[in-house]
Amino acid sequence: MPEMPTITAETLIAVLDTVKTEFTAAIDEIDVNSPSPAPGEWNARQVLSHVIGSLQQTPVQAGFFLAGAPDVPVIFSDPYWIAIWHNAPAESFKAALLAAVEGNKAFVRSLAPENLYRTAKMGSFGDTPLAVFLMISYNNHVKEQHLHQLRTFVSAPQPT
Repeated sequence: MPEMPTITAETLIAVLDTVKTEFTAAIDEIDVNSPSPAPGEWNARQVLSHVIGSLQQTPVQAGFFLAGAPDVPVIFSDPYWIAIWHNAPAESFKAALLAAVEGNKAFVRSLAPENLYRTAKMGSFGDTPLAVFLMISYNNHVKEQHLHQLRTFVSAPQPT
């Protein structure tokens, strides 16, 4: 794992605030019915359901660290699709994103500082402190990987 600066509850909450602001702005700029940009890639709804589902799952995974479990289950590429996403309006995605971000912020605030550095094994990543897992989840995964992906729909041709 690459070296990271000291991670605190405040730095995690700052990332979550950025996620909320930037994703909400992106949702306002796209049509959630935008098709996949290429065969085999996710459409806008799938990207959003993945981001929201990932955020909803993060505190569950963090509980493995808090319980002292030897390892944390991590699933890659799961769209976290639920049937209601099929025709949900943009406002539903924004509401769910807000709830997921605010829930994560409440979770982070609830952590005792010493719990941020509890470690657990995360597959091929090896022993990982909870703080690093949270930063990777919020910043590297959700913000850096999927915000760019969602922004591709801003200029994508819209269905007629």
